[in-house]
Amino acid sequence: MIFDKEQDMQRKLKVKPIADSYNSYVIEEKEKRDWSGNIYLGCVAAILVIAFLPDVF
Repeated sequence: MIFDKEQDMQRKLKVKPIADSYNSYVIEEKEKRDWSGNIYLGCVAAILVIAFLPDVF
């Protein structure tokens, strides 16, 4: 897939030396969570509960 504009994404990296080694490092990357999918799923679940709640009683 080709995008017309570039996405400027800053990556947060954490470099830690490995204990008892020479010039060896662990690189940990922290990612931001994408909550949009969870919010969408929560809204759909709430709509379904509201839609079917009167039918239960």
